[in-house]
Amino acid sequence: MAYSFNRVILVGRLTRDPEIRMTTTGEKIANFDIAVDRGYGDNKTVDFIKIVAFNKRAEFAENYLKKGLLILIEGSLRINKWKDNNGNNRERAEIWANTLQFMESKKQQNENVEIVEPEEPFGNIDEKVDISNDEFPQFFPLEDNNNL
Repeated sequence: MAYSFNRVILVGRLTRDPEIRMTTTGEKIANFDIAVDRGYGDNKTVDFIKIVAFNKRAEFAENYLKKGLLILIEGSLRINKWKDNNGNNRERAEIWANTLQFMESKKQQNENVEIVEPEEPFGNIDEKVDISNDEFPQFFPLEDNNNL
């Protein structure tokens, strides 16, 4: 009797925020990549693994997963096959997630996630700026505002 078993367990960091899409039937799909270390010392390298999550797991990914978080993913390996625009056969391996689990405490997550503060679009708004008419090109003649 032949048996088949397809189960993958990975621990890695998100390389970007999840991308969320909706199917025509309204189901959510989350796509993201994780970086997984492989090897030790001088032989250490990183693999970037594509992850796909559906429905409730996609909602979880949308609401809680962010770039840099360390997570555990349990799922199954799927090989997508297609033909590109030039007629070439293409393949891509991805993991369809069954379980998504945080591997760090909230405190550790906050230490590892880069928080970028938005910049003030107009610079320092308290700084006084001289905007005399001499600084602007004269495309139209200036009229006396008192006649308006």
